[in-house]
Amino acid sequence: MKFYIEKVQKFSLELTAAINKLLKQLDNTATPLTKEDIESMIASPANRLFVARRSDNKEIVGMLTLIVYRIPVWKKGWIEDVVVDKAHRNKGIATKLFHHGIECAKADGVLSLNFTSRPEREVANRLYERLGFEKRNTNVYWIKL
Repeated sequence: MKFYIEKVQKFSLELTAAINKLLKQLDNTATPLTKEDIESMIASPANRLFVARRSDNKEIVGMLTLIVYRIPVWKKGWIEDVVVDKAHRNKGIATKLFHHGIECAKADGVLSLNFTSRPEREVANRLYERLGFEKRNTNVYWIKL
């Protein structure tokens, strides 16, 4: 089975259903996204939403969001919500999504690319290291608002 990666350019109901299905697999407490949520993501100049599709039937089977932003020192990127449908894992889709996101970041002039991953996601963390990502020696802080 073959897959391809595309940047989402416009809203569709199919996109809403696919993203919400994938989000549930990423975090079963995630609040489903509305049409307005997805349209806002697509319209944002900082966001690049990529989906992986099956070549045969165009089904969305994975996604990755790349956020590009400028800080005083340089242009940075952040990767969020990478997920591949359970039925299609271990087929190289996450690798394709990451390669696509990295190339897009480079083309946008991004000088550093960050993301987080929980330590218990051992298989995923090994993939990230194989892709050339390194653990940062920093503390990550957050505040829930």
